[in-house]
Amino acid sequence: MNRLFKLSLLCLTSVSLFSCKTMDYSLYYSYVNNMKGVEVYCWKNHNTWYSGILPGTNRLKDVEEVSWLQDNLPCPLNKMSDILDVYKENNDGISVIIVSNPPKEEELHHTPDFSDTYLWVIEQLELKGYMDY
Repeated sequence: MNRLFKLSLLCLTSVSLFSCKTMDYSLYYSYVNNMKGVEVYCWKNHNTWYSGILPGTNRLKDVEEVSWLQDNLPCPLNKMSDILDVYKENNDGISVIIVSNPPKEEELHHTPDFSDTYLWVIEQLELKGYMDY
């Protein structure tokens, strides 16, 4: 084979392998049946919405925890909707919190304002009718 063909084949293989890489969301499934439910953090990055799950606790989450989700395990809302089906089947409590990217401390310490954006996110996650809001 000539060098150009080999180089093209190598580039094509690299692109194919890179584009086939998928995120492992198993961590998000690990909180099912958590006694305190889960908190779904949602944020917009450019024009795309992402989300991540942290287990419910008796304490407020800090910026570092939510930043870790944003940096390491961002999940598109349509995929998160599939993940949340497992929580709904188990009647787990689900809270949704909209944050900035990067998150701000004050966003983690208040209740939702039920804005149009919040209601849109609830619809995208297919939680309308499941959550009490």
